This record gives sequence, structure tokens and C-alpha cells, in this order.
Amino acid sequence: MARPSEYDFKLCETICERITEGENIKYILDSKKEYPSFPTWCKWKRENPELLNLYVNAIQDKAEYLSDKIDEIWEGCRIGQYDASVANVLIQTLKWKASKFYPKMFGDKVQNEVTVKQEQPLFGDE
Repeated sequence: MARPSEYDFKLCETICERITEGENIKYILDSKKEYPSFPTWCKWKRENPELLNLYVNAIQDKAEYLSDKIDEIWEGCRIGQYDASVANVLIQTLKWKASKFYPKMFGDKVQNEVTVKQEQPLFGDE
């Protein structure tokens, strides 16, 4: 069976459900011949705003899924399932990924401060 090339929103919903469960889009698309190729998926996203919206929401949901994974690793570390250094690497990696998938919720708040020092009069102010 050839990979689909005709846009199918129902199929996209199924794919996005898997994304929300933490899976990688390329892995998902390669997992079944019924799924489009990655270039086709990208084309569909560019041409269909409803798919782009669905995909962005799925990525944000994936960030929340990663947050749950962080909690599981922390608990595993607490009960001795993981070495603290291994847990730290896993947690830091998941935190970084979550911040990229959903920066508004999981990203670091950046606040810029600007100080202007006036040394010369502006526009005839003397």
C-alpha cells in the first residue's frame, strides 16, 4: 500500500493523539504505511490551518506529558530507582524539551531592563 498523499484530517487527528502521548512525529509517520511521509505531513501543515492548529496543540500537550514524566523520574529517584545524577540528566533534558514545545508555560521568563543615560541635549533642549 502506498503512503497517502491526499489530505485526511481524521488521519491527522490520530497522528496528533500519538504526539500528545510523547511520541516523535517522524517515528509516528514511519511506524505505519497508512501514514503520510514526513514531507507530505509538512505540506499538509502548510496548506491546512486546522491541521497546523491541531499539531501546535498536540505539541503543547506533549510538553505537559513530559512534565508528568519528570514527576515520575523524580519519584523514582526518591525511592532509589534512579541514581541522582542519571535522574538529573533525564529531568534536565525533559525540562529543556518541554520549554521548547510550550515556551509560554514551561520556558524561562526573560525580563530585559534598559537604562538610558542622556549625555547630550536632545532636539534643542539646553
